[in-house]
Amino acid sequence: RKQFIRKRFILRSKQTVEHETMAMENLDQRQVLHLCHIPIDSRILILSYLSPTDLYAKFAHCSRSCHADSLSSVLPQTKWGVFHVGKNNDDGEISQLKEISMEFLLQRISQPSFQTAWEAPRCHMKILGHEMKGAIAVSARMDDLSFEEMQELVSEVASADVTSLDMSVSGEVDEDTPHDRVSSRVLPRCLPWLLSSILPGLVELDFSNLHGGPISEGDYISELSLFNSSNCPNIRKIRWDNRVGGCYFLRGKDMRSLDHLYELYLENILCDWRFDRLFAPLMDQFFTETSIIQRCLFYACNKSLQRVSIKGGRYVTMGTLVKKNFPQWALMRFVRRTTTLKWFRSDLTEANIRLLSNERPEICFCN
Repeated sequence: RKQFIRKRFILRSKQTVEHETMAMENLDQRQVLHLCHIPIDSRILILSYLSPTDLYAKFAHCSRSCHADSLSSVLPQTKWGVFHVGKNNDDGEISQLKEISMEFLLQRISQPSFQTAWEAPRCHMKILGHEMKGAIAVSARMDDLSFEEMQELVSEVASADVTSLDMSVSGEVDEDTPHDRVSSRVLPRCLPWLLSSILPGLVELDFSNLHGGPISEGDYISELSLFNSSNCPNIRKIRWDNRVGGCYFLRGKDMRSLDHLYELYLENILCDWRFDRLFAPLMDQFFTETSIIQRCLFYACNKSLQRVSIKGGRYVTMGTLVKKNFPQWALMRFVRRTTTLKWFRSDLTEANIRLLSNERPEICFCN
């Protein structure tokens, strides 16, 4: 009996060892599965999360099959492209600019190769070359072209296929930059003018991390005013996170002609009256509850807004130069006067959210 038990124990031990060995072998086989063994639909879904640079400059160079996958017309990256406002050096690399030449840009966009490159399905344009080590190409060289000649060139090269324009720059802006040096991150007006003129089909804009006009006494427009209903009547979404600029922008008059503006994202913006001293008294209209004239934030462009985010919004007080959060009553006034609002992200307290939810149950509030 003892021998029988011993043999049975040894047999079970061998079976256990064989089972574990087979499990390890199967595990090793699963670990060395190649990407090509994954169904094509799943591969495309995975690749859709890569940036265009990672997809074409890195993944596509791994193997022939990877290169073939990167050329799939289903991938959303095929809709993206970049427009570099720099010039080519003798070695073929693109240099950064201290100033932007309108003549060079107009000549470049009028080339047949540029027109071919920006035909459908490419519809997302990213601007590069206007940022250099945290600053912006601050000036524009008009060369020898007259305004009439520029308008004629622009009318010939307009592209209605581009629906999304990304002019954002990397990193957050430095809020402590002296206001008299704000131009270090403000785009020269010629670049927004050019892009708004050649891209009449725009639906989305992104100006994140740029300073915003007005930037001088007597100036009352920002870069957004150039993307008006005459040039870009279909704009529905604007994003300008981390904007640092004057207080006139709070009126929303730069966007009042956009009848289809449904989404506005202005997170972590800072309104500083020193950037447009001429309109400094406007601060009281927005942030002083006892002011004789009381204004609603973005009152000139809120007739169609449905999704708005102004979380982290702050302003600089006059005299003491203290940065304060947008008052709760100012945020509540915006909600009550924007009748089309459906989604709102801000720094409202839970108590005020509950109060507004009772008044406007159709709105989704987020913090």
